[in-house]
Amino acid sequence: MLDGKVAIVTGGGTGIGAATARLFASKGAHVAVTSELAAEAMAPVVETIRAEGGKASAICCDIMDRAAIAALVEGIERDQGRIDFLIQSAGVCFAGPIETMEPRKIDLTFGVNVVGAISMIQAALPAMRRAGGGAIVNISSGAAVLGVHEMAVYAASKAAIAHFTRTLAAELRRTNIRINSIGPGSTRTQMLGFTDDELTDEQQAAMVRREARSLSPYGNAMIEPDEIAQVALFLVSDAARALHGSFVLADQGVSSAMLPPAS
Repeated sequence: MLDGKVAIVTGGGTGIGAATARLFASKGAHVAVTSELAAEAMAPVVETIRAEGGKASAICCDIMDRAAIAALVEGIERDQGRIDFLIQSAGVCFAGPIETMEPRKIDLTFGVNVVGAISMIQAALPAMRRAGGGAIVNISSGAAVLGVHEMAVYAASKAAIAHFTRTLAAELRRTNIRINSIGPGSTRTQMLGFTDDELTDEQQAAMVRREARSLSPYGNAMIEPDEIAQVALFLVSDAARALHGSFVLADQGVSSAMLPPAS
């Protein structure tokens, strides 16, 4: 399905990024797993892919460093000959009252979730044009359309990247490069524990369980990273050629469940 294709997956060391990297590799793509994590931290993902017969490489990159991003893209195109897909799963999330939210957390949230994602696209587009086209998938969040308690900054950053995706689609309409975003609901990843060292692991786990119970219209299971990876795979496939600039909510119907019942 993806034989001969090359995909960059940011935030590929954990969660949705790791699941997407494994899935794309299983379909024949060479996957460049990128993260600001040390190479050893990404090793389990790459080793799993290779053990299953796939092709992958791990590359450390700070998504807030434009020079590092440029070097990353240049190196991948040089080594693999092309870049076809960019899946942007890198992200941070801080929860808390807006009155006490530290400026550094606000800056980091927008720096990674918005500016970093845009910088990756700026760097990757020329290579994707040279490859004859491709697809970009930005991982946004269901929080982009549904208010979540004490997550205003995170929600705003994810709404920003979703609308950036929609707007950029018009600019890319003659490039043979499609761009879409996904709005996952409560997904079982480290992100749902929030990137906040002020919470213990037990507190984070309890918060995740409460959110899953309160938000899921089914009242049970959280979404698994593999399920979001399947959506990303569909969006880069030829079967999704009609989708360009779309925001795909993959939230188990959470957003619709919040609406009042029809009279």
